[in-house]
Amino acid sequence: MLKFLKKQCIKHAFIIFGTMILFIGAPNSSIGAPIQMNSSVKNAIKWKQFHSTSGKCVLALPTSPEHVRQIMPFPSEGYNLRYDVYISADEKKAVYMLLIAQYPPFINESHAKTGLERFLTGLVTQNHDNNLIFADLTDVQGHTALDFFIESKGVYFKGRAIMAENNLYLLAMECNMDNYLEHCFNYFINSFELVK
Repeated sequence: MLKFLKKQCIKHAFIIFGTMILFIGAPNSSIGAPIQMNSSVKNAIKWKQFHSTSGKCVLALPTSPEHVRQIMPFPSEGYNLRYDVYISADEKKAVYMLLIAQYPPFINESHAKTGLERFLTGLVTQNHDNNLIFADLTDVQGHTALDFFIESKGVYFKGRAIMAENNLYLLAMECNMDNYLEHCFNYFINSFELVK
């Protein structure tokens, strides 16, 4: 089952990347501030700290992630869209993903809300079985972010999309409904930090 979820998560990453093209037309914004975890939760979760040099961020993941890199050229516009996807599975049959899309420098944070809303619309409508449970704009580390929760045929896809400078960060978890652990998801989301 875990291999199936990993394949599904990678498939989601490619679909998500396709919906991110919507961002090119509408620039976006960034992240929100991490919530402090109490020490008992930190001690109970023994994940590895992962550092993405390309995305200039750190994040806790259950295992060392698999990495996929893709470059999509836009020759008529004179730039390339690059993205990196990191996939990590935990023993509880959930898959965690960090997707970092790097846009050209002229894409800025001035239209974050509109861009994030377009991103969510593309994500939800890519499959007619998707049911949006909630979507909320939030502030993380001084940047606009969008938290979302989607259910499709007993599978949860929950995450946060953040725009910082010209990078879109997508943190997401996918699992069967029976394997969903709120405290693990919160630990994952709140461990994310941009670094200089």
